[in-house]
Amino acid sequence: MSALSFLGQSQQLLVTALLRHRKGLTVDELSRLLSISRNAVNQHLSSLGNNGFIQSSMLESTGGRPSKIYALSPRGLELFQRRYSFIAKLLLAWVGKNLGEEDLKVCLQTLGEQMAGEFENRMIKQLSPIDKLREVTAIMCELGYDASMQQISAHRAEITAHNCIFYKLAEEYQGFCALDLSFLASLLKTDIEHKECIVKKGDRCCFVIADSVNPIRETALLHDHEP
Repeated sequence: MSALSFLGQSQQLLVTALLRHRKGLTVDELSRLLSISRNAVNQHLSSLGNNGFIQSSMLESTGGRPSKIYALSPRGLELFQRRYSFIAKLLLAWVGKNLGEEDLKVCLQTLGEQMAGEFENRMIKQLSPIDKLREVTAIMCELGYDASMQQISAHRAEITAHNCIFYKLAEEYQGFCALDLSFLASLLKTDIEHKECIVKKGDRCCFVIADSVNPIRETALLHDHEP
């Protein structure tokens, strides 16, 4: 289901209008196109702007007051359904056929590392191991995972996901989990154990992270070093 379906009908019509006018539209132009009042347009623009779906800029004018124009942001463009999984499936089939399973595995591991690189700036800001785990869990949720983190011992933690955002691909290519493992290992700079997998008939995906610090012990250590 497209994320567009979660918007109200008027907002769907508004973002669709902006999709078809990529250079942007003014409030008056949107009002005429949608046959709704300027106040209604402004209310929808405010809501969509707060969610990061649209962006605005000033339109230069040769005379009179400059007008503000509105256009879809990169996040707004993502509201419209795209067949990424279909294209990815074709790419994986080509790699598997022409380069072999081992090359496919290396490809997935490299993709996982590149994905992690997109979040490197966020990870380096996390000073403690437990904060890094929490940040990784937050990143996974942003990517579409229903993820949570649990400390299971003084030096081990689990990140659990109740869904797999690559399920269809992972179901067809059993080695696809290499991407998830590489992604987590690159973010946390440690080995990851894939304890349970939804694609392999598990109830969830469970990733065990070794060498994580007990948050209670960590807090005590911090207090011990306070002046």
